[in-house]
Amino acid sequence: MIFFIKLKKMIVYSKKNIGLFLIETIRYKKLDFKFRGDDMDVYVARQAIFDINKKLVAYELLFRNNNINKFFPVENINPTLNVIKNSFSIIGLNEITEGKPVFINFDEMLLKSGIIETLNKDLVAVEILETVNPGDTTVQYCKNLKSKGYTIVLDDFQYSGKFDKLIEYVDIIKVDFTITKGKERKEIMDKVKNQNIKFLAEKVEKQEDYKEALKYGYSYFQGYFFCRPVIISGSDICGYKPTYTKLIKELNNEIIDIENVENLIKSDVSLSCKLLKIINSAYYSLTTRVKSIRNAIMIIGIDELKRWIFVMELKAMNKSSIEELTKISLIRGYFGEFIVREIDFGVEKFDMFLAGLFSLVDALANQPLDKVLNTLPVSQDIKDALMCRNNMMGELLDLIVKYERGTWEEVNILVKKMGLDREFLTNCYLKAIGSVKGLDVA
Repeated sequence: MIFFIKLKKMIVYSKKNIGLFLIETIRYKKLDFKFRGDDMDVYVARQAIFDINKKLVAYELLFRNNNINKFFPVENINPTLNVIKNSFSIIGLNEITEGKPVFINFDEMLLKSGIIETLNKDLVAVEILETVNPGDTTVQYCKNLKSKGYTIVLDDFQYSGKFDKLIEYVDIIKVDFTITKGKERKEIMDKVKNQNIKFLAEKVEKQEDYKEALKYGYSYFQGYFFCRPVIISGSDICGYKPTYTKLIKELNNEIIDIENVENLIKSDVSLSCKLLKIINSAYYSLTTRVKSIRNAIMIIGIDELKRWIFVMELKAMNKSSIEELTKISLIRGYFGEFIVREIDFGVEKFDMFLAGLFSLVDALANQPLDKVLNTLPVSQDIKDALMCRNNMMGELLDLIVKYERGTWEEVNILVKKMGLDREFLTNCYLKAIGSVKGLDVA
């Protein structure tokens, strides 16, 4: 699809201009929506969208739970308008999505407002909510947007003849796999006559649903299931080859920066896991378990570490990349570490980093979590956090995952329980994203 293969140039939006546009839109289009400073920070929530090759192609910006009214109980609050304002005017879209295209939901009022045409057509897909009336007016708006190069997406689609005119201008149709069942998922595709339309399976929760979507010919996939093993090929934890190259370069310097070596190893799930495993093996016969990457480096020594890195680089050859899962793991690790750096929950910052880092290790290893954890030389507290969420570290990890998924009602409960400030949480998350970007792991 053209939307996904176009050069993804980021247009630099002026904060002042976007802000003025929003003011003018509200004033002259009579969009009586309120911006409240105490609203949950929805602008940083994102969910990955994958193609049939399991490559990340876009994010959906998540701004609500399935039930808007529960999260936005105040009359005339429009979540999409808040997302646009916060993403473009305050943070910057590129800070959230790193230049990837985004799906943004639009209701009927915003579709008619003209605000869409201020957004970069190569970066923003217009996702029309299922509540929008597909009448002649909507068709005309979509026809106009289509002529200007925008990608049109129908959300939570269930076929009806009333959509026939609109479908002519649609690029992608999203089918909710928690609502549709079995052959109904294929029948929807058969009823749509536009052969150019691609179908996206959303809310894919189970392996069976994913396999079924593939069989029926869906092109894109979205859902919590994609943090599970099925999207990973092989039984090993794949690392990033660039990390090996950077490590070898650093280790060959006359003066070695141990902190840099440590950070590079921490940035790679594979290396972190394998280094801790080897240092705690019978080969070294240590009397106490090593849990720190820094201590592991000191024990193994620079010469042996060089040798080991070379071996890892050779083993990594011909391994397929799993970029998005590794990035998610790293973001979780740093997110947790930044939280406990500032607030004393009785959790060591490195332990919190490891809990986040290894939170997707079952998917990376393509093995059940309990089996993988049995081989990992991490503390029992970390294992308990990963398996059962039955300690403070586990509760923090639960908060991190819920924040990542944008389940804001649950986030609000945990934030209140832990006595956290929502702005602080947002800042930690953005800082975590920035830290991963700085490691150049993409």
